[in-house]
Amino acid sequence: MIDFHLLNHIRSNDDYVVIWLFNIGVEKYWNGEVFTVKNAKEDILVNHLEEINLLVTRKQDILLLRDKPSKAYLESMKEFGAQIPSIMCPSYEDENKSISELVLEDEDLIEAIKKKIEQKKAIFVPYGVSEMEEQIKDKLGVPMLGSSSEISKTINNKIFSRMFAIEQGFHVPEGRVCSGFEKLEAVAYEMLMKYGKIIIKEPCGASGKGLWVVDSKDKYRSTFLIIKRFFKNRIDQEWLVEEWCNKKADLNYQIYIGLNGEVEVFSIKEQKVDSTVYIGSVMPPAFSNSIMQKCKQCGEIIGARLFELGYRGVVGIDAMILDNDELIPIIEINGRFTLSTYVSFVQEKKELENTVLFSFYTKIPLKNCNDYSELKKQLQEKNIWYKDNQGLFVYNSESITKSRVGDNGRMFGILFAHSEQELMEQYETIHNCQFH
Repeated sequence: MIDFHLLNHIRSNDDYVVIWLFNIGVEKYWNGEVFTVKNAKEDILVNHLEEINLLVTRKQDILLLRDKPSKAYLESMKEFGAQIPSIMCPSYEDENKSISELVLEDEDLIEAIKKKIEQKKAIFVPYGVSEMEEQIKDKLGVPMLGSSSEISKTINNKIFSRMFAIEQGFHVPEGRVCSGFEKLEAVAYEMLMKYGKIIIKEPCGASGKGLWVVDSKDKYRSTFLIIKRFFKNRIDQEWLVEEWCNKKADLNYQIYIGLNGEVEVFSIKEQKVDSTVYIGSVMPPAFSNSIMQKCKQCGEIIGARLFELGYRGVVGIDAMILDNDELIPIIEINGRFTLSTYVSFVQEKKELENTVLFSFYTKIPLKNCNDYSELKKQLQEKNIWYKDNQGLFVYNSESITKSRVGDNGRMFGILFAHSEQELMEQYETIHNCQFH
């Protein structure tokens, strides 16, 4: 066993060199050959969200990025308090390939990393683990924080999440697991007639993908025309149908499961969701003490059991509070980092003790506002930019680079205010902001 502890590394530093990799989209490798609808521009935007990793890096670390960020962006991150590590990039970029593929194909990069970590304690920390990240670990010859690709694939399956919750004695929504398209179609119709509104879930997916909310016969028919294509190569695949629950709030709590079995619930947030699509996270949430304690208790139970099953690393749990204030402790288990993981430690800054944070993203028309410096300038002109622990800090630059994404970009940032009401008012202002 090694003595590495990720949370200690991020919070207080140690003598390890962490090799960070933000391989978002790893779910497609767990899904295998399942048909998915591709959105090339959206994939490009998501791939370049990797700069979020700078919120948790230490100076001695190595961060693998598709491209080196601009000096203006890195200076802004330093001003915000980020520690800038050694940034290393593959020798060429291909938007059709994942960052893991690019790293594996670049033997010179692998050798350069190995040389940089000679005689040092190093560990590889990817966003999630598929067979490709296992290959990178083997090529580098270092330990990895995470589990095997097989364990990761199992734990990230939504059917596993449901069965796991039942095994722990947690309350779950009414639902059925269905094998094959015909069974899924029949059960979904039966449950729609019973409950009036249901949710259909593909086994693996993220950010609202692979989820369908159905509340009418017309929606049922149109939804199954789409879903049928997913069974083209996997005729007996299991999917999940659940009743739609009326809820007071969505929430997420992060769990760290250490290499030696230590478990810590290190962040609880309220999630803002539009139907099934994640919009952002409020920290700290305005939940009762009993809900907060229940989340911590459930997180410790979950962490201990997942350790027994062979899982190590970060787990993000999506949960919800029903209208009657009952906690549903597990809606989905994310056996990987989530976007919520990377922003978790910002709220731990001492100077933000009495501040409420909202980490979010929004679409922005780029037009002439086509790089980070210009965006920052325009936000400063509107008195929106982060100052004295108030306002907006944008932590990602590549999703607002016009040469990459055309006229439509995404702004990923953290908004700081004195109250949640003030946060939401400012978010609406930013969401509707016009850039020239």
